[in-house]
Amino acid sequence: MQVILAQLSLILLNFSIATMIGGGFYEHIVLTPLWKVSPPSSFAVIQPKTGVPLQRFWIPVHIAITVFLLAAVFLTWGNGTVRLLLLVTLISYVMMRVWSALYFIPEMLAFQKISLDSTPTEAILARVNRWTFWTRFREPLNIVCFLGALLAFHHLKGL
Repeated sequence: MQVILAQLSLILLNFSIATMIGGGFYEHIVLTPLWKVSPPSSFAVIQPKTGVPLQRFWIPVHIAITVFLLAAVFLTWGNGTVRLLLLVTLISYVMMRVWSALYFIPEMLAFQKISLDSTPTEAILARVNRWTFWTRFREPLNIVCFLGALLAFHHLKGL
């Protein structure tokens, strides 16, 4: 039973991480070019009442990853190889989440509060450029998470 639960948690973890990666690419390829084109008027794409409901996507995805990752670590702790791969996954994920919590999320929430009628300023443009530059470095951390979780599933044979 524990092996089945471990497999299930790893399958759901991998699907959740794949969803995170897909959402990141969608934001990078589709949404970011739209909202950074002429801020603050282009912020309509990310504003809660007029834009894409980012929180409705990201909050459930990260809850799922957290639950399935912790379950997988707990259920596979006895397998040293799987444990090591999941700890790499966990460290990469925590690094990305802490970075997001300290910079990306507060800045995005600040962008969402700027009035669309505000005058464009160099300060806003600099903040947008800084955010869009640094956000592309989160995807490699997500890829490390995915590879760790995929390899953990591959190495899970029997506890």
